Amino acid sequence: MRLVAVSLTSSDARGDVGFFQVLGYSLCELEAEHARLVPARGPELWIAEGEDTSLEAVLAGTGPLQDAEGNPLAYAPPPQPPTTRGQAQVLGPVYPVVDLPTSISWYEKQLGLREVFSDEATQWTELADEAGKRLVLAFSPELDTPAMLALTVRDAAAEVERLREFDLQPAWTRSVSWGKLAAYAAPGGLPLLLVERASSSND
Repeated sequence: MRLVAVSLTSSDARGDVGFFQVLGYSLCELEAEHARLVPARGPELWIAEGEDTSLEAVLAGTGPLQDAEGNPLAYAPPPQPPTTRGQAQVLGPVYPVVDLPTSISWYEKQLGLREVFSDEATQWTELADEAGKRLVLAFSPELDTPAMLALTVRDAAAEVERLREFDLQPAWTRSVSWGKLAAYAAPGGLPLLLVERASSSND
C-alpha cells in the first residue's frame, strides 16, 4: 500500500505553513482552512486548521483506521502531481509504539510495508512502501507520546544553526550510532525531528 501524505491538524495552521517553508517545503496549494506542501523527496504534508494538534499517515486505498497500538491512519486517492517541489527531504511520520515487534508485523501483514532499516539499540525501525516512502516505528514506554514528522538533513549541526537565524531553537539534540538527531516543535505544537544519517547507515 502506498503512503500518499502526512496529514496534520494544527491550532496554528498559518504558523505551521511558514515553519515548514523555512524547513524546505514548497507551498503547492493554500485555501482558507487547508494547505498542501510538497518536499523534494518523501510524502507530502497536508495541513488543516483544528483545535488540537494531530498527525496521521495517509495511504492510498482503504484499510484499518488505526494500527495495532491505536495510531491513526487515513486513506485518500493520490492528489494531482505538484507543479513545484521544495528542498526538504522527508523521512516520514514517526509513530510511537510500546510493542515494536508486533507493530512491525502488523504493518507488514496489514498494509504490505517492508522493513528497510532497524536499530536495536534505539529501537527505531523504518518501513517502506513500494515507492520507497517510509513510515517509522519508534519504541516509547509512554502511551501518550505524540507522533512526530522526521526530515533528513545532510548536516544536523549546520541546520540547527541555520534555524537559529529564524529564532527556531531545538528542544534537544542527540547523537546515535546511525547519525544525529535534533528535535523541534512547530508553532501548532507538532513534534519534528531532523535526522542526519551516518554514512554507513541505510538512506
